[in-house]
Parts: sequence; C-alpha cells; structure tokens
Amino acid sequence: MPEILRPTNPVPGYDNVSGRQPINPQDPNTNIRNIVDPNRVTRGDQRSDQQQAGDASVSHRVRYESNFLTFLQRMANSPDSASAMLRLLQGQGLQVSSGITAGLAEELQAFLEMLKMDEASLTKFLQNQLQSGQRFGGALFAALRNAFNTSQSEMFRTEILQFLRQYSDWSSTEHLESRMLRTLYDMTRSLPSHWANQLTDLAALMENGIAARDRQGNLDLLRGQVFPLISDYVRRTHDHGMARGLLSMLTLDIVRYENGSESSLIQAFRHLGNYNIFKADLNGLSDADILRLLSDTEFSKASKSDNFTQRFIDLAQRSLQGEGGTAAQDIFRSLMSSILINESVYMPLQHLMLPFRWEDKAVFSEMWVDPDAEHSGGQEAPAPRLLIKMDVEGVGPFDLVIDGAGGKTSLMISCPQEVAVFSGDISRDLTDILTRNGLSPGDVRVSAMKKPINISDAFPNLFQEVKSGVDVKV
Repeated sequence: MPEILRPTNPVPGYDNVSGRQPINPQDPNTNIRNIVDPNRVTRGDQRSDQQQAGDASVSHRVRYESNFLTFLQRMANSPDSASAMLRLLQGQGLQVSSGITAGLAEELQAFLEMLKMDEASLTKFLQNQLQSGQRFGGALFAALRNAFNTSQSEMFRTEILQFLRQYSDWSSTEHLESRMLRTLYDMTRSLPSHWANQLTDLAALMENGIAARDRQGNLDLLRGQVFPLISDYVRRTHDHGMARGLLSMLTLDIVRYENGSESSLIQAFRHLGNYNIFKADLNGLSDADILRLLSDTEFSKASKSDNFTQRFIDLAQRSLQGEGGTAAQDIFRSLMSSILINESVYMPLQHLMLPFRWEDKAVFSEMWVDPDAEHSGGQEAPAPRLLIKMDVEGVGPFDLVIDGAGGKTSLMISCPQEVAVFSGDISRDLTDILTRNGLSPGDVRVSAMKKPINISDAFPNLFQEVKSGVDVKV
C-alpha cells in the first residue's frame, strides 16, 4: 500500500521497493505471453495459436486453422488398417471367450468363409469392387465428362454439375431414406417420453411412406410435422444437445432427398439433351426410358450384387455398438477410421479395399486410383496412376506404383528383403505379363522396401489444387 506518511512521492529506481521492476521492451525473457487484446498492439512474445504439424506434443490435437490441415493430420495419424484387417482375417478376437457375443462370432466366421477365394472368384470380386465404387462410370458419364472438359461456358459446366448432383442424390435414395429413418429413431432415445412417443408415431408413418415409395408424402411429413415437433421441443426445453444436432443432420439429408426427385432429374437430363452432348438423339425417350437408362448402369448392378460391403458395415455396426469384445471393437474402429479418411472430400482418389484368403493365407490389399493423373507438369496427356498396397500373412508388405504416362506402363515395386533377392526374375515375369495383355512395358523396377510408399509420394501433385484454393474453418 502507499506510504502516506512520507513527505514526498518516491522516485522510481531509488526507493526501497524491490518487488516491482519496470518492464524493459527489449527484455529477452521468452516466458512472457501477453493476453490477447485485439484493441491494441502488444510487445512480441512466445504466444502462438498455430499448431505446427511437426510438433509431436500437439500432433493429437485438432487443427483449428484449416479444414484441409485437419484432414492431413488425421491421414498422417490414421491407424494401420492393414494390420487390423489381417487380425480380422486370422480370426483374432472372434472367440466368445474374448467378450464377443455368440451370434456375432457366428456371423464373422461366415463372413471370413465368404472371403476364401480362388483365381476366378478373386477376379470377380475385384471387378465388382471397382464397378461399385465408380458411380459416374459408363458411356453416358464419359460423354458428360468430355463435354465438361472441352466446354468454355461456365453456365453449361454448372448445368452438368447440377445434373450430376441430382443423379447422385437420386441414386442414393434408399441410403438417404434409411439414414433419415435411423436419425428419427435415434432422436426418440434422446427425448422425454411425451415427445418420444409422438416422434415414434411419425417415424412409423415415414416407414409406411418409404414402403409405398411416396417421396413427396415423406417430405411433407418431415417438413410439416417432424420439424415443428422437434423445434417446439427445443424452444420449450432449451435442449441444444443431441436432439438439435440430429435435427441438423436430418436437414442435410432432407435437402438431398428433395434434390433427388425423379421429376427434377428427368427435367435436368432433357435440358442437357438440347446441347447435343450425346451421339444418339435422346429427346424422343419417355420418362420411364430415361429412368431405366440412368438406373441400368454398371454401378447400380455392382452395388446390388455387392454382398461384401453391406455385410462388413453390419458387422462393424454390431461390434462397435457393444456386441464385439475389446479386440473386435479395436479392429473395426481402426478400419472404419481409415475408410472415412479415404472418403473425405479432400481425397480425389478412388479407394478400394480387397481383403481375402488365398491358399490359407490372409491377404489385405488397398488400392488408390487416379484415372486422370497429370504427368511431367501437365506436358503430357492425363494417364492412369495407381498405388497398390498389399500385406500377405507370413511374407510381408508390398507396395506397387503403376504409371501409364507416355503410353507405356511402368511398375515400381517395393517388397520384403526375402523377395527382393529374386528381383530379376520378378521383373522379367511382370514384363511378360504386360506384353501378353496388350500393354507396352515401360520401366519395371523391383527393390527391397526401405520405407512404405505413402499417398503423397505416389501422387505428388494430389493436393496442389486444394492448396491453391480458399480453405478456412469458421
């Protein structure tokens, strides 16, 4: 406190107070961190709100400065899907004694039996996975892709993209309906009984509408009854938790569900027919013929016959919801994290997973495909480029990069040291295989693996377009 009995004020630097020293602007003390104040300029200090990618102490934290950097961080820290799938193929954690329920253990064993393959079944499995993962494949979409790339009209390109969005939403109708229905039932578990009973009745009505394929009736039900009910609940209870979050998710699905109506899709398709994109005259087709043309694609056929994907999703859901033991939950959590990262909007590659058993050996392969890869700084025409990773039980990991630049097919293979001693024989055999299949062999190199080939090594220009755009997080 001030010394009120002293006749004069103390002169700074000459009094006896030693605990209060003036701050030197040139003080090299780096431990000072100023309080953030946007209204004034403070001295330089060690405060930094940016998270460095190479800082191991913050590598587990979410990056707040950029969505794209968050994606890169999660991709770098993604769990090892190969080891997780190999453990699943080997049957680890599938015993009832490990905590898994008897019913799920039986389903998993049947799933593993389905993955035992010979050469013919493996070829069919690979083709089915490729076709079911390529929604915009076939002659129709090839013509649209060519028109989009050659057109200089932004309006025309926008109309093509709008049609593709409507087609994507229309072809996802069953998925959207099941997800909206699941969201409604998830809401009932987060509401008091009075509100939950009303919402359960509305969900039952929507089930009937889905069975009757009444899209407009479902939209009227959601907009006219579900939204007012949940909005009234939030207004009265001020519950901004799960119910409100699920309502936001439901809103996004409703927008896609409405955008994928058959009438809007047919109208957009007929509008594109006026630009003479297609070789044949499609203006004379009826509405039913247009829907049949758009539904009878390789993607839809492969999706309907794809037993692997749906069974895998069902098993993952049951395991993560409590039926699986600790080992099974860890396996499926790692696999689902890897799948979701590779399905990000920042990943412009087609990603495939190929688990199977071959001659009593567990094999897991992942494939990343870029059908329009740029080479030599854009000097050459786009050509396919693939990265294939394979892990074979008892042998080890393999990395394969396939490059189709310059009209020749080049292979770069990294393999275990025990296999690399036969690199000359492997290189000659691969060259013969390429020649027999009508491909012109390029550089075929086989070497021992020093470190795994990551995605950015195989596709060096993969994220250039994303980095040059505006990327913020609000």
